Amino acid sequence: MSPAGPEDLDALLAVARAAARAGARTAAAWRAAAHELLIEEKAGPDDLVSQADRDTERAVRAVLSEHRPDDTVLGEEEGTTAGHGGVRWIVDPIDGTTNYLYGRPDWAVSVAAADADSGRLLAGVVVEPAVGALTEARAGARTVADGTPVAPLRKRDLSRALVELNFGRPAQRPLAGPAVGVLLPRVRDLRRGGSAAAALAQVATGRADALWAPGLHAWDCAAGALLVHQAGGTVGALTGPTPGTWPPGGDVLAASPALWTQLRELLARVYPAAGEGDGNPGSDSEEAHVTGPG
Repeated sequence: MSPAGPEDLDALLAVARAAARAGARTAAAWRAAAHELLIEEKAGPDDLVSQADRDTERAVRAVLSEHRPDDTVLGEEEGTTAGHGGVRWIVDPIDGTTNYLYGRPDWAVSVAAADADSGRLLAGVVVEPAVGALTEARAGARTVADGTPVAPLRKRDLSRALVELNFGRPAQRPLAGPAVGVLLPRVRDLRRGGSAAAALAQVATGRADALWAPGLHAWDCAAGALLVHQAGGTVGALTGPTPGTWPPGGDVLAASPALWTQLRELLARVYPAAGEGDGNPGSDSEEAHVTGPG
């Protein structure tokens, strides 16, 4: 059984914070020597990886191994390390690798802890090193940004909403144009930041009002989903909210409750009803090297 009491959850959050900070230090150090990085394409020109990603994940895993050696760890670059503890750690070492390699600011280190059986999110931290932001949450407590609890997400006026977008997996990208077409006349403006983890932290802290990001994996959104949940927002797929966890099919809509309902109605006109094809969020079925955003 995973930790459930406030002290247990606080301890998990402290480990997540330490791991994310260790990863952020490694990523920032490589960023200063970016001209030395060998850049590879995993599954296409928009799916990049470098030694910085791998070294950052190893730095995160080293902290997790020190403090939680019995737990399972799922990382984007190194896949699953099986454990027999009650917690499953979900790590994206650099979410927004393309931004990172181009010297753009929207990239993040994301570390989440989830119940190994149910997928219920227990703790999550997203660090955005380029803007000096650290956003964190644990189940049962308000999301905190740089030491200060965030204001509850209560926006209701869609016409004054700044919406972040992701274009999705290759098969979903032809729908990006229609999605822009249905949203743009109804919202304040659209943004395409390029990091789902950073965008979810921005929604949780009021730096954006909503995110529509189809085609994500657990490592892209697990920590960020908890940040939005614990800020009073709604996270789910177009099939409905997913309280306490992330949408297992990977199509993520996050916003205040009122905006979420309005955006779901608009986006449902564009995206066909989709099943949650990746299974239970608590399972270990995530593939470590499937093409995904960032």
